[in-house]
Amino acid sequence: MVVPCFKEQPECFIRIPTPPIGQSLLVIGVLNRPETDPDLSANTLLRHYVKERADSSPVPGTTLCTLAPAITLLMIDLEQIEGATPKSEGVGRARRVGCDLALWLMKQGHIESEWIYSSDADAQWPSHYLSQSWPCDAAAISLPFQHVIDGEAPLDQATLVYELWLHHYILGLEFSASPYAFHTLGSSCGFNARCYAAARGMPLRAGAEDFYLLNKLAKMGQVLRPAGPPVLIQARASDRVPFGTGPAVTRLMASGEPQSTPFFYHQNNFTALKRILECFPRWLSSQEPNIHQSLSQHLPEALADAAAAQLLKLGLPQAIKHVQGNSRNAQQRARQLHTWFDGFKTLKFLNSLRDSTGGHQTLLQVSDQASQPLTTTTLCAQRSAIVSQWGWQLKQEET
Repeated sequence: MVVPCFKEQPECFIRIPTPPIGQSLLVIGVLNRPETDPDLSANTLLRHYVKERADSSPVPGTTLCTLAPAITLLMIDLEQIEGATPKSEGVGRARRVGCDLALWLMKQGHIESEWIYSSDADAQWPSHYLSQSWPCDAAAISLPFQHVIDGEAPLDQATLVYELWLHHYILGLEFSASPYAFHTLGSSCGFNARCYAAARGMPLRAGAEDFYLLNKLAKMGQVLRPAGPPVLIQARASDRVPFGTGPAVTRLMASGEPQSTPFFYHQNNFTALKRILECFPRWLSSQEPNIHQSLSQHLPEALADAAAAQLLKLGLPQAIKHVQGNSRNAQQRARQLHTWFDGFKTLKFLNSLRDSTGGHQTLLQVSDQASQPLTTTTLCAQRSAIVSQWGWQLKQEET
C-alpha cells in the first residue's frame, strides 16, 4: 500500500488496515514536499515519529519500522533524497516512487501479491479489501469511499456537495453507457502490477495523476467496482494539490452556499454523450459518416450543433477513418474507437460542451434533472440514495 505524506500528523498511521491472519502488509510511505511550499519544517513531526521507531535504514533516505505485528512501514524520505518535488510533478512523483518501488520488490520476490494499493494519509481502508482475490484479468479496482464529516457545518456541506458531484459525474457516464464510468480517487484504488508496468507507471503530475493512470489501465482490462464498506476519507479543505478534492472543497466553502454554487454538469451534456456513443457503430460502418445529421435527429438543434462542433475539434472523423483502416471486424473497431475516445477525451468533450451551452448548474438544479434524481432531503440521504445502487455500505451520518 503506497501512501504519499506531506504535512501529515503521525496519527495517520493509526488508520492503516490490519491484514488478514497469516498475511502481512508493507506500507510504502513517501515523505515529500512540493517546491511551492517553502516551509522546510512541514514534515518534521512525521519524520521524527518514523525515526523514533526505526528498525533499520536499508539505504540513505529510507527507514524501516514496525507499525504492528503484521504491518511494516518503509518510509522513503523523498525530500531528503532529492529535495523539494518540482511543481509540475507534485503528488504524482510521490506516488510514482512508491508504486515503482513496490513493483521492484515484487520482481525481486519480496512481495507475493500482484496488486499495488493506492491510499492517502487521510484515508482508512476496511481490512475487508486486503483479503480479496481480484480476477487476474482485472487491470485495476476502484473502491467505495466516503468522506467522513465531523460536525463542522461549512466544511461538511462543501465536502458532501463535492462528493455528490463525483457521484453525479459517474451516474452521467453510466447513463451514457460510457466504458469509463468509475471513480478515480488515488486514496481508494489499486492496480494490477503487470498492467501498472505496461502503463509505464504513475504519471508525474501535480494533480489528477490517479485519473490519468486509471484511464490508461481501463484500456488494458476491467476496472472493478466492488460493493461493500467504504474507504473512509477525512473531510478537510486543502491546498496540497492544484485541483481535486481539497481545492474544490475550499472553493465551495468560500462560496458560502455550496448547494447553490454552479458546479454540476447539466443532464443535457450526458444526453449528448449517450447519443454519440450510440452512434459509434453506425459511424464506424459508414464511409462518410454525417456526425451532425445523426445527432440532430435525437438532440435539440443547439445541443446537436455544439456537440458536433466539439467532436470535430477533437478529431473524431480522422479517428473513425484510422480505426476503419486498422481493424478487422466490428468488435475490434468499436474497441479501438472507445480506446481513442477515452476517459480524458470524454471529460474534455463534456467540459467544452458545458462551456458552450450554458455552463454549470447547482446541486439544487440537477436534483430535478439528473438521470438519477436527488429527491431526498439531506445531503447525506442524497448520497446514500445514489451509492446504495452500487452496493456501497456507508457509515451512517446525518447533515
